[in-house]
Amino acid sequence: MNLKTRLWWQPARKAADVQDDRSVSFLELFYDLVYVVLVAQVAHALAAHLDLNHLGQFVFLFAIVWWAWLNGTTYHEYHGNNDIRTRLFTFAQMGAVAGMAVFAHNAMGEGSRGFAFFYGIFQLILSFLWWRLAVHDPEHHLENRSFVVVFSISTALFFVSMLVAMPLRFYVWGIAVSLSLLQPFVMFVLQPKLRKQQRRPIHFSPALIERFGLFNILVLAEVVVGVVNGLAEHHHLTPIAFVVGGLGLCLAIIMWWLYFDFISHRHPLAGQVAGTTWLYMHLLVSMSIVVTGSTMLGIVEHAGEPLTLITRWILVSAVAIYMLCLVPLMHVIQVLPQLERAYNLGSIILVSIALVIALLGFTTLNTLPLLTIIVVLMAVPVVYAVVIWVQVLEAKDSRYQHAT
Repeated sequence: MNLKTRLWWQPARKAADVQDDRSVSFLELFYDLVYVVLVAQVAHALAAHLDLNHLGQFVFLFAIVWWAWLNGTTYHEYHGNNDIRTRLFTFAQMGAVAGMAVFAHNAMGEGSRGFAFFYGIFQLILSFLWWRLAVHDPEHHLENRSFVVVFSISTALFFVSMLVAMPLRFYVWGIAVSLSLLQPFVMFVLQPKLRKQQRRPIHFSPALIERFGLFNILVLAEVVVGVVNGLAEHHHLTPIAFVVGGLGLCLAIIMWWLYFDFISHRHPLAGQVAGTTWLYMHLLVSMSIVVTGSTMLGIVEHAGEPLTLITRWILVSAVAIYMLCLVPLMHVIQVLPQLERAYNLGSIILVSIALVIALLGFTTLNTLPLLTIIVVLMAVPVVYAVVIWVQVLEAKDSRYQHAT
């Protein structure tokens, strides 16, 4: 292969070739956009059937979707290049994700075979990429081969599940996903040589941290979509429908504010525990946002009608879980020493507010008062964050004036 061709068809970047100075590329943004469609399909399926059974199905499917996004994202982060090879394999993954989206609305029913087929294709692509990486990056061949083994088994299980009748098919999916989740245990506990090789901490570049923030922005759109679609279902819009919709938008704004003031663009602390906590808390944060959006669609659509018990509980639980998940994130990220005390107090405020919101599930509050109370309670840590922000800016301004 000549030099010019090699520049456009490079081998996968080695794990040691860290690129901390890069920014999120348009290819990565395009990749995330396909997941917006997939998440929307899963969310709309929950919104159409808001009950505990479908909530459990949503949690299971969203975990599969998020795991696919995480693996595609981290592979590109650590091993992607700006070349034709990376683009083609990224587009291939996007095609598989688009195929999953076609069947996602009924992935736990008649669409399960189609969903399993395209998820298997997605896993097959990643299996091939990890296999090739084991060739190009011999220094970390044990880690790469373990990914190949786990992805290959998981891929085979999803393809085999197409031949299995329901509901056994979903148990096969559960085994396949569990194998992926247990892979770190296999890598670091059962394989001493690999454990010795992988003592380096998980590396989080600014670009990777930004990707997680961008993904949360994309799923926050589901709350906005839920409000807009709920209003669009009204044949005759009433003032109460607009008020309920406005409160739903306030909910999305506050969720954005809390994450991007307290968590976003801050590096996790060094160490496997902190890094793993940071990763999996983002799964719960994103999941709770989407559940909130799915719930808001039905709430806005039926504004003015009595709020059902299950809708009330799902809403308060999703919001409470969102706020509670921000707390461990606040304790595994790097913050300025002068802000450590503010973060400790902020985490106490978040836990307290989350518990109060959860207790609202025991009340008989209807839509308007319930949403009003939730928004007011969630605004408390927002106000606290603004106060801290102003204090930090005043301190910086004071030091600048003193220096000049």
